[in-house]
Amino acid sequence: MDHDLTDERALPVRTRFELAIRRMMDAWLTAGRVRVSAGDVQLAREFLEQNGCKVEEAPEARLRVVSQGRSQEMTREAAVLTALRRLAARR
Repeated sequence: MDHDLTDERALPVRTRFELAIRRMMDAWLTAGRVRVSAGDVQLAREFLEQNGCKVEEAPEARLRVVSQGRSQEMTREAAVLTALRRLAARR
């Protein structure tokens, strides 16, 4: 089955996270593991906040992400992956 990509309109990029995630994923694949920098975490945090989440610092270098009244503590890597999942779901 042929799929003509020119028939689809590209979604507009609205955040810096959307521009950076490809670079992050390439680095993860090259390294064979998910490793995030402080800058990567900040981009993911901005993305999550722009998409209705509240992000707070938590003990032990973790983040607390509050969405729709639910709160979840997670590692910084998990927060970046959560942002990636939300981005993928939006498309």
